[in-house]
Amino acid sequence: MSNLALYRKYRSADFDEVVGQQHVVKTLTNAIKNGKHSHAYLLTGPRGVGKTTIARIIAKQLNGLKKDDSLDSYLDIIEIDGASNRGIDEIRSLREKVQVAPAKLSYKVYIIDEVHMLTKEAFNALLKTLEEPPAHVVFIFATTEVHKLPDTIISRTQRFDFKPIGKSDMVLHLRFIADSESIKITDDALDLVAQLSKGGFRDAISLLDQLASVGSEITIETVGDFTGIQDIKSIEEIFEFVKNNKTKDALKSLGELFSAGADAGQLTQQMLDYIQQGLLNSPQDSEFLIETAENLHWAQTNMRYSGSPELVLQVALVRKKSPTHSPEEEIENTPQTETKSSQATRIPQNNKGNSEVQPKSTKSNEDLLIKSLSVIKHYNNSLFAVLKGSEIDIVNEEIRINCRFSFHKDRIMEQRNTNLIEKAFSKVYGKGMHLSVGVDNNKPEKIDPAEEVVKSAAAIFGAEVTDA
Repeated sequence: MSNLALYRKYRSADFDEVVGQQHVVKTLTNAIKNGKHSHAYLLTGPRGVGKTTIARIIAKQLNGLKKDDSLDSYLDIIEIDGASNRGIDEIRSLREKVQVAPAKLSYKVYIIDEVHMLTKEAFNALLKTLEEPPAHVVFIFATTEVHKLPDTIISRTQRFDFKPIGKSDMVLHLRFIADSESIKITDDALDLVAQLSKGGFRDAISLLDQLASVGSEITIETVGDFTGIQDIKSIEEIFEFVKNNKTKDALKSLGELFSAGADAGQLTQQMLDYIQQGLLNSPQDSEFLIETAENLHWAQTNMRYSGSPELVLQVALVRKKSPTHSPEEEIENTPQTETKSSQATRIPQNNKGNSEVQPKSTKSNEDLLIKSLSVIKHYNNSLFAVLKGSEIDIVNEEIRINCRFSFHKDRIMEQRNTNLIEKAFSKVYGKGMHLSVGVDNNKPEKIDPAEEVVKSAAAIFGAEVTDA
């Protein structure tokens, strides 16, 4: 038992032991007590908040088992992983087995975890059983992504929505576990553990279990070193520098955190968490905090496409105020000049040595195209960099983009980018424009990573790349 993970050792075995889901517990307790249980339950919510635990308690309560009874001893309580048993063959086999009466207990209980992973065909097969369930069978479905379930399945279940565990409940329970296990941990360290878990009990208890191996008293510094989370004072200092336009000091402090091993993605999220608390506690700084949050969200998005996430975070903290207007508002006063349907406007691919757009068309069409791209650049620099490296033709109401690389096409086809391009061009050209995107199959998809990083950074900063 000493080697048993703490989250398993302290898993609730009875409704009385459940923490933080009282709205679920109360309803289920009364229903089972009065013999009015459902034939199918749907438990949905974030991971680690007690869905599978409560599913097991329901199975015990329905069959009159004691809380210390191990479910592994009963063949009539079947737990199924939806991710690895997602096909129609597995569900057909289940349909055959549910017709067989329980071997020992009053009810056969099927607990299907991650039920959203089932295929469409599997759901269709399962639906037949849910419509006409045998009296001795109860289904319990657990999922973190209820939106992926067909409405026909959801409508035939009794649904319970689980909430993230409140911080105060989390801290109290973690203190109980720490004291029971003789784990020495300070209150502020325990508070940070609860904060890092974001409402998930399993993650919080697992982190406490790992920290227990330290041996000495666990302090907030211990938690920070173990998880990579930075001291809140460092973040406060950086924000103070940014707020007072002390760019060099802000970048210096940020650089020191990176030198100490800070992860850019994790640090960005910690800064956003800090802003969330700041909006509650310091409403007088709301304008600055909201602007910084917008820039940090920009950083989170662009880190996925950058080989240097540290640079992206640095840029985010010192960049100018994020655009607050949509592309339509940015060009509200643009003359809506119609182009002739017989003419095409083009941006040649890889217009080397010239950072300006040089369409082969009339001056009017050239102005419209440059205006469209300048709006996109103002609103999304990295998307502009992708467009600049592609060939663009404007024919009638069609924006034809021919990309050098397939991953450029994927970037353009992201819904928010497609919307931005079509709306910007439509407004400037004065008519509805639609987008079509392809890849130049005549050119090999070879790319020098270093070259692309340099070009992307140049586009973001408005610089120009020149040959040595």
